[in-house]
Amino acid sequence: MTYPYLCGVPHRYRITPKGGGHTCLTQLLSIDMGKNIFQDVLRSFGFASSGDSPSSDQSQATCDALHPTLLAGVYYYRGYGGVDEVDRLVQNYGKGLIKGYSYFFINPFEDEHVGSVLAMLRHDWRITDVASLQAMLTKLKTQESEHKAWDFARAVHVSWASVRAGFISLSDAEAYQREILSLAQGKYPDWATYFSDFLAGRIAWDPENEYGGQAELEETVRDLLHSPVSIYKVIPLK
Repeated sequence: MTYPYLCGVPHRYRITPKGGGHTCLTQLLSIDMGKNIFQDVLRSFGFASSGDSPSSDQSQATCDALHPTLLAGVYYYRGYGGVDEVDRLVQNYGKGLIKGYSYFFINPFEDEHVGSVLAMLRHDWRITDVASLQAMLTKLKTQESEHKAWDFARAVHVSWASVRAGFISLSDAEAYQREILSLAQGKYPDWATYFSDFLAGRIAWDPENEYGGQAELEETVRDLLHSPVSIYKVIPLK
């Protein structure tokens, strides 16, 4: 089995939310990620549960930790079944909007089978050890590219997979993602511009849509930008 979703191919399977039975995030990478994440939380931008007050220092720290992973959030929305499904999962998690999204979007490969993650990284990215990972992360961060958002989203996603693979520590992955976020903030004024460039990059990567999945990504981007229950309505790019 191959796991090409990190490159832009749709998932073939589904994963279930953290804390329950799961199908595996490398089945998330070439998968139709499971369902059920958020239907009732963002209803009123639901900081409503468990003291998720956006003004508290603790919530601000959690929000800051969540911010970089949103560069790749299209993958997680797509994998879990869409904005409404993530909304439901966050609601069911019951600890508020920011903590809920952090639980499901930060370190998303945490419960995945290590062998599957290693196989995906090896097959699709030629990442087999720390050195090859560092080379790829540097390339995605610094290479000249007409559509840099495409690189930035995959950089975050690859770094999360590599945490599970044991090629990078959680703290180092988060530090790397903060650097990517800073670069994205310097290049794009808002999420709409960022994700427009992301989609353009995906088309440039696979102009004939030979791998399929372009329509699904476009739909997910549309939803995350416009749905009233999207986390992107709460946390701006900058």
